[in-house]
Amino acid sequence: MDDQTTEGRLLAHRRILQLILREMAETPIGERVEAILRDRTTMRDGQEDPGAVETAGLGVELAVAEEFRRVLEDIPRAADFVRPAGSESMREAPAQWDEVDEISDGSFPASDPPPSP
Repeated sequence: MDDQTTEGRLLAHRRILQLILREMAETPIGERVEAILRDRTTMRDGQEDPGAVETAGLGVELAVAEEFRRVLEDIPRAADFVRPAGSESMREAPAQWDEVDEISDGSFPASDPPPSP
């Protein structure tokens, strides 16, 4: 397998993992997996001073830590998404929906309450 094929396959695997993690975001298991991945973004060498150990010969371990960072940095957070306003955009629309609900929903996440109709 040549270098381009290997790189392409690695990128595909990274994107698959990111899609899975994105779907799991904001769930207990997703948060746990993310915490584990974040913990692995730093190579553990047993030294108190990170600059005290030569990095020569640690290429694979450093690459693994860098890959964990790359996977995590490209996963959008829930705060990055805003669903369109309106009851039709909700997973479970309320039984009753009036003009005040519509204004309130459209102004979210603003801190001010909606004006009275």
